[in-house]
Amino acid sequence: MKTKNRNLGAAMGRAKAAIAKGDTAAVSVALQELADGLHEVREPSIKLGKASLSAGSLDFTARDTHKPAKQLRKMYGKAKLDNAPAGTFLRAIWLSRSPEFEQQQWAKAVLAGFGVERAELPTVSAGYLRDPETAKATLGATGATGGYVLPNNLVDGVIKPKVAQAIYADMVTERGGINVRGVDQPYRTGAPTRMAFSDWGTSKENLNEAYGSYTSILGTMARIYDVGKQYLRFSAGLAEQDVMDELAKARVLGENYYIIAGAGTGTYGSGDPTMGVYTALLAGNTSYTTAFAGASASTVAGSAAAAIAAGLKAMVARSQIPTACVVDAVTYFSILSEGSDNAGFFIGSTPMAGGPALSNAAMAAGFRPLQNGGVSIFEIPLLWDPNLTTNTGAAKIGILADWAQFRLFRGTEFRVDTSDQAGTRWDQNLVGFRGEQEIGFHAGPGVSVGCAQLITGIVP
Repeated sequence: MKTKNRNLGAAMGRAKAAIAKGDTAAVSVALQELADGLHEVREPSIKLGKASLSAGSLDFTARDTHKPAKQLRKMYGKAKLDNAPAGTFLRAIWLSRSPEFEQQQWAKAVLAGFGVERAELPTVSAGYLRDPETAKATLGATGATGGYVLPNNLVDGVIKPKVAQAIYADMVTERGGINVRGVDQPYRTGAPTRMAFSDWGTSKENLNEAYGSYTSILGTMARIYDVGKQYLRFSAGLAEQDVMDELAKARVLGENYYIIAGAGTGTYGSGDPTMGVYTALLAGNTSYTTAFAGASASTVAGSAAAAIAAGLKAMVARSQIPTACVVDAVTYFSILSEGSDNAGFFIGSTPMAGGPALSNAAMAAGFRPLQNGGVSIFEIPLLWDPNLTTNTGAAKIGILADWAQFRLFRGTEFRVDTSDQAGTRWDQNLVGFRGEQEIGFHAGPGVSVGCAQLITGIVP
C-alpha cells in the first residue's frame, strides 16, 4: 500500500508540473496514472468519463487568460452551462488552486459564471455559531414547506381550481388614493318633489333640505402565505408566481364579497367595516324587496322575466333605472332553460345576429341578445355571480341596481411584502408573502335612495 501511495504522490507531482508548464499532453498522461492508481487503492465513489479527462477538455489556452472575468462569466454563465465544453467544470475546480495567478483567476471567473460560491464551515464559540447563515438547515419534511419538491426534480406548473369571477368592482364607482380612515357619504332623504307655482306678489315656497349620512370606514384586507425556501430555490420562480397569483385573486374575491355581503355597520373597531348591498337591502325599507310568488319554468306568468318585471316596477316608481340584474349561477342557467312544450325554450331556437338564438316567446318575454354572448332582460344586462349564494347564504335571488351609485373606496395600491424574519420563519426556513389592500364600502346611501331592489323566489 505504501508503494502505491508513493506512486500516486509521484503521479500527482508530475500532474502539477505539467499544469504549471501548460503541457496538456503531459497533464492527460499524469491524470490517467492517477485514475489507474486510485482504482487499485479502492473503488472510486465518482466515476469520471473519458471525456472529462481528455487532453482537449483540460486545454488551457493563453487566449482565455486575457479575457476579463466579466466576459468569462458571460461565456460560462448558468444559461450556457449545458453548452460548455466537456470537462470545463472539473478543469475550473482543479485550476482554482493553481499556483499560477492567471490560471487561478480564469478558474474562479468560470466557477462564478456557473453560480458556484465558496462558503467556509462555521465555527462554534460558546455554544453559538459565528456564521449561522452558512450552516442554516434546509427543512422540508411536509408538503406545506416544500417537502414535495426535491432538488433533482423539475417543478411543473401548479394545477389549481378555477377561480370564480368577480363582477362588482367593475360596476361600482371607485375612488382611489384615500389616505384617511373614513369617508362620509351624505344622501338626500325623501324623493324630489315638483316646484310649486306662485302668483305675483305672493310668498314663494320655502323648504329646508333634509340629509342623512353614512360613513365608509377603511379597513385592511390581508393574507399571508408562508413558502419553504427550498421550494423557492428549486421552483425556478414558479413559487413566487403562484403566490402572487393567489394573493391577487384573493384580493379580487375579497372585494367581491365585501361589496355584496359585508356585514359591517360602518363603525370603527367592528372588525368588518364594510356593509354590502345585500346586507343593506335586508336592513332597509321592506318595499326594496320583491317576493315573487308562483315561479314556474314553463309559463310566462311564472317566468323569471315576470319576476324581474315586478322588481323593475318597484324601482321605476322611485325613478331609478338599474344598470344590471345580478343573479346566482344556478338561477342564471335555470332562466336559460325556461320554456314550454308549445313555445319551445324562451332562449334557443331562432338565431339572431350578435348574440344567442332567441325564440319569439323569448322576445315577447323581454329577452335580448348581447354582443358578449349574454342576454339582457328588458334592455338590462342579466349577469351571474357564481359566489352570490355562497356569500349571501341565499339562493334563487336577483339584485337589480344602479350599481354606479355605490362607492368603493381604496387606500394605497395593492401591495405584497416579503419577510423571512417574523415569528419563527427564520428557524423554519420559510418566507412569508403578505398581500394587503385598504378598502371601504357602505351600501347604505345607495339603498336609502332606492337604487337597488332585491328579488326573491325568482325561479322555482
